[in-house]
Amino acid sequence: MAIVLLFVLALAGGATHAADWVLTGGTVFTANAGSERAQAVAIDEGRFVYVGDAAGATKFVTASTRRTELHGKLVIPGMVDGHTHPGFIGIESYGSPWLPTKSKRAILEAVRAYADAHPGTGWIRMCCWPERLYLEDDVGPTRHDLDSVARDRPVWLTSVVWHSVWVNSKALEVLGIDRNTPDPRPGVARYGRDANGEPNGFITEGAAWQFGAKHFDVDAAGHEREVIRYIEHLSKHGVVAVYDGGNFGHEDRVYGLLSKLEREGRLPLHYEGTYQIFVPERRRDAIAQLLRLRERYGGELLRFTTIKLFMDGVASNRTAAMLEPYADDPSASGNTMLSTAELRDFLLELHAARIDLHVHVLGDRAVRTVLDAVEAARKELDDELYPRITLAHLGLVDPADSARIAKLGIVANYTPWWHGVSANDPVHHALGDARYGRSLLVKPLLDAGGIVSFSSDDWVVEDTSPFRGIETGHTRRFPGVAVDAPIRGPRSEQLALETMVRGYTINGAYQLRMEKEIGSIEVGKRANLVVLDRNLFDMDPADIHEIVPAAVVKDGALLHGELR
Repeated sequence: MAIVLLFVLALAGGATHAADWVLTGGTVFTANAGSERAQAVAIDEGRFVYVGDAAGATKFVTASTRRTELHGKLVIPGMVDGHTHPGFIGIESYGSPWLPTKSKRAILEAVRAYADAHPGTGWIRMCCWPERLYLEDDVGPTRHDLDSVARDRPVWLTSVVWHSVWVNSKALEVLGIDRNTPDPRPGVARYGRDANGEPNGFITEGAAWQFGAKHFDVDAAGHEREVIRYIEHLSKHGVVAVYDGGNFGHEDRVYGLLSKLEREGRLPLHYEGTYQIFVPERRRDAIAQLLRLRERYGGELLRFTTIKLFMDGVASNRTAAMLEPYADDPSASGNTMLSTAELRDFLLELHAARIDLHVHVLGDRAVRTVLDAVEAARKELDDELYPRITLAHLGLVDPADSARIAKLGIVANYTPWWHGVSANDPVHHALGDARYGRSLLVKPLLDAGGIVSFSSDDWVVEDTSPFRGIETGHTRRFPGVAVDAPIRGPRSEQLALETMVRGYTINGAYQLRMEKEIGSIEVGKRANLVVLDRNLFDMDPADIHEIVPAAVVKDGALLHGELR
């Protein structure tokens, strides 16, 4: 009742009783479309009760009010990471050291050396071989290469981008894969085959991921330690809410841990859990599984409202679904996990269950298939489709489809720290100059009025700071690259810093259906804010990735840093 009364009185401009905390003298970027700039805020019972100028804040001050002078520091809303994997960190474990990347021969020698140093009969698992190996010959990685250095025990090598696996003949035997094993989804989740139809040791997407939880042990203590490190890193960098992009069959392990952390008061952010569809079979019970996770592990901070669908793969292994064949392989154009009709029917089921959908899409055909399915589902329901749909990554969007995304109200979630220039990028070879030149474009969606959110989507904890994404999205160069180095064009894609902050705040909140609670500094919302010693709007853009907030406030409580 106190919050409601303060909200009404604040709008009316009348006198109010004391707030718990008043912060003045700041440069406040509210991300509130009605009023994006302010100098002061007042907080009571964990919510904003005033946002405005310093004079107005005095109405909320009494002898019991905590007062903080910000001395001009920049204040932004608590941030949202719209696609990342905190729960999965620490589950995958590999032989050490990591694979060299200079050549296939060097990789094979590293596998041989590891096998010699660690004798036995169990799995050899190592990471991370580069996709550019496709460019070295016409065959690419095969089981025969690995057989030459490790024949009698199974070998599993994960690629740099984690969407491809290279195994030997013994691994295929252990996994039960032979010439009669069907691809889970041809063209996307598939087993590479030689000219005789025999599996060649190259496995892509969910065809590989489906085996992880069944065959590989997890160090429970190490997993817990890494998850805590991951979420603490996000929290210290101002993130107050995340969407978990999924855990590849380890759902109960991950959400059991996170539920425990919440019960113990050690979960410092809102955590949106999920259930993934990465092979078609998982679509059949996805809704039931999400509801089971919600019932078993859900809490105030850990929620389950969204299913994740891998609609296609990635261009570097030719599994992203393209409208036109790949430039370096005219026989390949990828595939979608579900057809238009299958996705339409699934959307109708999600509508009945009141569940949202988060979709991995890299290729332009995958994007179009989703749009066609959404339009078909809306037609069935007289345009009343419940699921809030997010398209993640959007590597390539046909120009005709940007406006469709905006018109349908679909959230476009980008991982902006990908948007720099990579030398010898295998995606460039796969797409050719023209398509590569219009890949990872955000501006067409913004110009069409689309809702754009941002994310970190990484396995390296240190790379997940939103400030790394803000810098790269603004400069189109990777952090640490010389300021005179080439940018990933066109120059119009150097997004305004205000756009970047909105994508990490209010738009991310909208993606999670939390826009009425978080995402902007606004009267009535949860008092989440980030205080910066450096003003990212006027500092050297090349230094933005180095920012660590001076303070992070969540629900009106100081979570990290200090404010005097």
